[in-house]
Amino acid sequence: MNRWSHITLAVLMFLIWPPLASGATEIINLRYWAAPDHTRVVLDTDEEVQFTVEKSDQSVSLNLKHVVPAQTLPPEFVLNKPGIRKVVLSPLPGGHMQIEFFLAKGAETNIFKLKKVEDKPYRLVVDITLPEVEKENTQAREKVKVSRKDKIIVLDPGHGGEDPGARGRQGTNEKDVVLEIGKKLRDILNAGEGTRAFLTREGDYYVSFKKRLSMARELGADLFISIHADAAKNRKASGSSVYCLSNGAASSEAAKILARKENMADIIGGVLGEGKNSEESDPVILDMFQNNTINKSKIFGANILDRLCLVNDIKFSRVQEAPFRVLKLPEIPAVLIETAYISNPQEEKNLCDGAYQARIAETIAGSVREFFSLPAETASVASAGEGKSVAKVKGKVPAAAKLPPKAHTYKAKKGDTLQKIAALHDTDVSTLLKLNNMKLLDTLFVGKVLKVTPDPEPEEKEVPAAAKLPPKAHTYKAKKGDTLQKIAALHDTDVGTLLKLNNMKLLDTLFVGKVLKVTQDPEPEEKEVPTASRARGGKVPKAKATPLVHRVKKGETLGKVAKKYQTNIATLLKLNHLKLHEPLFVDRELKLPPPHP
Repeated sequence: MNRWSHITLAVLMFLIWPPLASGATEIINLRYWAAPDHTRVVLDTDEEVQFTVEKSDQSVSLNLKHVVPAQTLPPEFVLNKPGIRKVVLSPLPGGHMQIEFFLAKGAETNIFKLKKVEDKPYRLVVDITLPEVEKENTQAREKVKVSRKDKIIVLDPGHGGEDPGARGRQGTNEKDVVLEIGKKLRDILNAGEGTRAFLTREGDYYVSFKKRLSMARELGADLFISIHADAAKNRKASGSSVYCLSNGAASSEAAKILARKENMADIIGGVLGEGKNSEESDPVILDMFQNNTINKSKIFGANILDRLCLVNDIKFSRVQEAPFRVLKLPEIPAVLIETAYISNPQEEKNLCDGAYQARIAETIAGSVREFFSLPAETASVASAGEGKSVAKVKGKVPAAAKLPPKAHTYKAKKGDTLQKIAALHDTDVSTLLKLNNMKLLDTLFVGKVLKVTPDPEPEEKEVPAAAKLPPKAHTYKAKKGDTLQKIAALHDTDVGTLLKLNNMKLLDTLFVGKVLKVTQDPEPEEKEVPTASRARGGKVPKAKATPLVHRVKKGETLGKVAKKYQTNIATLLKLNHLKLHEPLFVDRELKLPPPHP
């Protein structure tokens, strides 16, 4: 359009649109968002409007009573988006108005009004859908479910379209940054082996809660990750956090407030009649499946928190729980990640940075890989000093194959990742990063020599194998609210060990009252009886057990103390009348169990 065309259009607008009549409703603005299978057109008005609808094969006309457009609105909008070609605004006699929507063949419309909510004005919404395209998309997702070979992960960038989510001081919208993180995470997961990721939205448009959950089910998702950015009135608030569904009360007031805010998304995004009575809220279904699924979600969420601390501060050290509508998937583990505070100036700046987005995405991807590799698949590792191959089952090298601890290295090969190397050597990515003074996004070059185990402390003389007695298993009875993570932390072990000891799989249900093996400590060895003592009756008097005390040093934890004295956290808690999460102050004296005679 040339300069004279612009002038002509401006003159026409001035002549066509009558001045705002007293008492007439004004159309403030016309906005639209396009998705692959639908387009939404929104008319913002200063008051609620009254209208009638006339439909033909490829057009829909709205006749509005006592309505005039703002002087800045042009009489025609050429959209050329899915389902719609253009919108034409025309004045009618008596101060009325007609808005005509020219549609594509096969398009359908849904027209409704929305009241004011938060910063949104009165709205008249026209949804143009393409049922055939939507059907094709659904069939494509169901085909993935049937023919799938990999683990399916559904990534859900929060908000979108008319719902921008939280907004930073510099004008950054949550919906934009979480979409970028989601795309990066999808690409990382799809580049690796064994996982295939899909987004609930590919662009700037809103997807209802019901649609997001339906997409996950149609794909047969193994995992659902909703990606968000937090906000608070306090600009100093910072940190990442992870949430899962709660069937009851929220785990904290902060989680409750966040869930209430996120659950408003459908209302702000302009979705009617979904949520309260939809199938994902059926209490019978939730009672049947949800508790087991929530436990799996907690396992995955805890893993994310362990890794996110390498990228950002952590707001809550534990996975929080609240009744998030977008996580109501009874059969699919699901978490909501608040990647950072967009209301914090520094974290807003980070969220806009492509490199930071990539670090967040890689961190979550690492957690996904680890979640699906516990128990790990059968692999092979080189026996220390011999170069022979031994089986590695469920992430642990069989006891017979383990030699005395010895620091050794690994040379990176083509196709290696830190996750693969960590799994191969029965360790984790955090340990590899620390041992090699690396950062998470450092390039892993082919041929790079990595330390894979720390240098051991000097050991006492190895006891001959013949002198070792069979291990004695200790047990723990599962209580309500227990997870494998909690039980592992309580007994200073890890989830992989618990799974192996109890012949379990990661996704097995942990029933209340189930007795689990938690450690395998050797039984006390018999003391060699001197010849002279045997001559006097063969008995050796027992040495009197001497109580031991340890004074806590800076940086020590119960786990470190327990390891140092070859005991476990549960024993230390009992001896010292401590609770698991009670602070451990420097110079505190801890009672220790007596040494084995």
